Formats: sequence, structure tokens, C-alpha cells
Amino acid sequence: MDSHSLLDCDVSGLQGAMVVCPTGVLNIHSYPVLRDCLLKCAADQPRAVIVDLERLEISHDFLISVFVSVWMQVSRWSTVPLMLVPAPAQAAMFQHSPTRRFVTLHASVGTALELADEPPPRHRTELWLPPSERSVLASARFVADTCHNWGIEALTADAVVVANELVANAARHTTSPATLRLELWRGRLTVAVADDDPRPVLLPRPDSTSAEPRGGLLRVTRLARAAGCSRRRSSGKVVWAVLRMPEASRPGRQPREGLGPRPDAVDREPDA
Repeated sequence: MDSHSLLDCDVSGLQGAMVVCPTGVLNIHSYPVLRDCLLKCAADQPRAVIVDLERLEISHDFLISVFVSVWMQVSRWSTVPLMLVPAPAQAAMFQHSPTRRFVTLHASVGTALELADEPPPRHRTELWLPPSERSVLASARFVADTCHNWGIEALTADAVVVANELVANAARHTTSPATLRLELWRGRLTVAVADDDPRPVLLPRPDSTSAEPRGGLLRVTRLARAAGCSRRRSSGKVVWAVLRMPEASRPGRQPREGLGPRPDAVDREPDA
């Protein structure tokens, strides 16, 4: 059975968020269609992913675990909130579900938009880079300055190495501009590089052997707590790595204002 014939996802942008309106039947066959759509939307890094369930028929209660699955995969490397707007007939289904521990439920899309920035604040900045290996120098300065401005100097060296490798890899293997994104939340720094080339990047496991053990993407996976490559819905992909501040070094001050402009993953240890 073709799962696409059972479920269709209409996606639109609204005030910086992506609103997903699935239409049809959610069952064991169409489960992957909804899951993959939500993962691709989150990989575009919108303000939030809001799922309006008004036109979705859920065949069995256990299938709402799709939203937990998406949240767990995305939360490993990003803070994009997943927000649900259930239909009135679905209220009881969600009321007693553990899904509420991971995603927020809202009465309308408008209400979800109003509350999209309510979670703990995250610090985020981006840098557009041309398709040139000279971009590595610009990315190194950008990362060092941002780590200083955010008070996370303890991560500067590792963050610069990770950013340099991801930017250099994009410059070597694609012809599109890249966007370097830094995001700090709860002691985790995500370093991500997005480009328009859809070909995935296969990251080596940190315990793999290599003729150049100190270079290339192996450096990234050995420094990161988690790393991976995710497809974006808009186009292309994003390659990301998560670094964590040592407990003793976590910043106690706020960043200075005005400064600094299932995906396949490789884990070193689970995030708390």
C-alpha cells in the first residue's frame, strides 16, 4: 500500500514558523511520511514547527508516538519547538499520553505562535559563507568572537575546529553557498553548516581508524557529543555537531547584547 496515498502534508510559513497540516489517515503505513516531513521541517530551523491536526484521522492511539520520535531526534542537536494543535475529538487521546512530556499542546495555531518563544531562551547566530575554502578563515574568526561574546571560551578551541572542518567539507564538495549556524542552549553548543547540495555527508564513528586520524570529519565526531547530517525540506542538507560545556565551565553571565551577528547521527554519549 502506498503510504503517500493515505496522508498528505501541507506546509506553509507563518511568522517565522512552519505550520504543517497533515490530511488523511495516520496509520502504521503512513507513519514514516509524517515523521520524515516533520524532521525535514525542523532541519530548516524555523522559529517553531506547529502541527495542525484538524484534518488528520489517527487510526490508533499509540501512533501519536510519532511526535515523540521526532522530538527526540531533533532535540539532540536543535531547540526548534514542536507544537501540536489537536482537533477537539483528539483531546482525550493526548490528555493521557506521555507525548505531553515532550511536545506542547495548543488550542489554535495562533495560540501556538504567541507561545513559540516561551521555552528557555536560546542564543543563536548565523554567518553566510561563499563556496570557497577561504571561508574557513572567516568561520574561525566568527566562532571565536561568538564564543567570547557568549562567555563560553572553554569551548572556543573545539568549536573552531568543528566549524572549520564542516565549512571546508562544504566548500570542497559543493558549489553552493553555506550558512554556518551557532546555537547555545542549556550548556550545549550546536555548530551546523547548511548548504543546497542534497548529497548526504557520512560521518565516521569516533572509534574508526583512518590514515589521517587527526584530520577531516573524524575530528568532528571525536570532539562532539553527537553529530549527524539531516535533510532539509527547503533544499539540501545540514551537517551538525553538538559540543557540551564542562559543568565547571558553564557560563554564569548573559551574552553581551548586540555582539555577533531520524537523521543518521554519531553519538559519543547520550545527552542529559
